[in-house]
Amino acid sequence: MNRKNLTAAVLAGLAGAAGIVGSAQAVNINPDGLGQVLVYPYYTTNGGNFTLLSVVNTSEDAKAVKVRFMEGENTREVLDFNLYMSMFDVWTAAIYDDNGTPTLETQDTSCTVPYLYMMGPQEFLPFALTDGGSTDIARATEGHFEMIEMGTLVDTQEGSATAATHVMGEPADCAQLVAAWTDPDDTVAGDEGYWLQNPFTDMEAPSGGLFGGAAIVNVDNATMVSYDATAINGFATDVFASDILHQEPGSVLPSLNSGDVYTGTVFLDNGATQPSPAFTRGVDAVSYVFMHDQIMNEYTTEVGTMGATEWVVTFPTKHFYVYDASNGGLSPLAPFTSEWDAEADAPEACEVVLLDTIWDREEQTFTDPIVTGEPVPPIVSPAPPGVIIDPDPIIPFELCFETSVIAFGDGTSTILGSSNVHTIDNTELGFESGWARLELDDYPHDANENGQIDPDEEDLSRYDLGGLNGLPVTGFAVSTFQNGFLGAGGNTIGNYGGIYKHKATRKLGSDQPPVEPPVEP
Repeated sequence: MNRKNLTAAVLAGLAGAAGIVGSAQAVNINPDGLGQVLVYPYYTTNGGNFTLLSVVNTSEDAKAVKVRFMEGENTREVLDFNLYMSMFDVWTAAIYDDNGTPTLETQDTSCTVPYLYMMGPQEFLPFALTDGGSTDIARATEGHFEMIEMGTLVDTQEGSATAATHVMGEPADCAQLVAAWTDPDDTVAGDEGYWLQNPFTDMEAPSGGLFGGAAIVNVDNATMVSYDATAINGFATDVFASDILHQEPGSVLPSLNSGDVYTGTVFLDNGATQPSPAFTRGVDAVSYVFMHDQIMNEYTTEVGTMGATEWVVTFPTKHFYVYDASNGGLSPLAPFTSEWDAEADAPEACEVVLLDTIWDREEQTFTDPIVTGEPVPPIVSPAPPGVIIDPDPIIPFELCFETSVIAFGDGTSTILGSSNVHTIDNTELGFESGWARLELDDYPHDANENGQIDPDEEDLSRYDLGGLNGLPVTGFAVSTFQNGFLGAGGNTIGNYGGIYKHKATRKLGSDQPPVEPPVEP
């Protein structure tokens, strides 16, 4: 390489590196799994399942973390508390059904406020189910949860970091941290705990380094499937954020709208980085990094192994766009197109999505011959002479909740036991297994009586967010298999399962210039 070309390559590489450094000052999803915020896309206590969860502090600093569980219809809070983690600490818990009520229990000694380890089981609570939907706590049997770092504990004034730090496997003084949020009598001024008086006491900026995961266990079916939480970095640079990060236990704050960083950065499909414009809300930067125009994954309903597949589709920031109490009465806000309708018989906020195409494992897909107008069974490509194949059969349907499940097969959610479920019957096509693509960007202006898009009608493009089309989405596919009783004497049950994170694409809005991938030196 000559000197001129070498110089250009080096400069291009430096520019690329500068872009990556710049992204550290913006909200981003860390592919290495460590972050200030963890988003767990699903929990369930339905169908005989319970959910195990964990969070790990990989740093040498003690941390304050908000733990929040939200039901799946409209993200109403059903339980939250503060967790104070020792350096290098792990906190674990389980969510299970207790006579119809989702209940959390922990055998972990890490300090929470209130101190759940000493209190025993804690039921999920219905007090925030005030959005016009059901007020029955059964509504909270599935949903998602999040953990938000509120700050780094230090010993500047009260020794809070030392109090949270484990000695022989237990916090040195969890009672001190509980007292810091306690008002002894609510009548005498000045006797409140030190964090009630000043939540910034012994508190410095979030420093990140959290990771976590969850597992869905069904004892009766002898299955367990697990996933990693999505880690968000660059969420907040100070405890003096747009909302105070370190909040009293029981508060709905901090939320995903509490960060003081108003830009996000993502990688496009060609490897280029795409920074967002400056938003006016922190949650928009979080939504930006979850924006996708398509999600893709596999499915299997193979009869020989009693296979079953369900997709979890979670919009973790949706209520900030569709629910008046979360967005100042301005719903719906882009990129969502429907607001939470509390007056409906079944309150919901539906988004039209498209089953763009479904394939089996040998690239066969549902096809309609346009020439004859008669249905034919799936065929391999290339098509026979004289038959014109429509390559994009599109099936529109609605996802109406913040957390939804798409079940493949016979119409029931046999794995997760979901009530927020939509069914795709791949067996009608003669497909037992393959993959499918869900379109979150373009949606039909109109559809014919068979549910297919009329080619004479216009397709509408969903509003974008910061120049990206689609919706802020996360989730996974879960598949299970049953081989009956195996082993010597047939005494060992052969049940298996796995979780597979959704694959996805990003799409620039039509008014956005194309971004070139970085140049390698």
